[in-house]
Amino acid sequence: MLYKTNSCELMARPRITLTVSEDIYQYLSDWAEREERPLANLAAYLLSQAVKERQQVEKKQNKSEGG
Repeated sequence: MLYKTNSCELMARPRITLTVSEDIYQYLSDWAEREERPLANLAAYLLSQAVKERQQVEKKQNKSEGG
C-alpha cells in the first residue's frame, strides 16, 4: 500500500542538544525502556506536551487580559 507523505515529512527535523543531571537521565532512560521506545522519542514527546500545556496557559492569560 502506498502512503502519501508531505514533502516536509521527508526533510530532516530540527535537532537540539540537551544536558540533564544523571538522575534525570536515568529516570528518563528507565521510563523509555518501560514504554519500549527510544529515549529521544520519549524526550520529544514530553517536550511537545509541555509546549502544548504552556500554549494553553498563555491562551488563558491572553483571554483574561482582554487580548
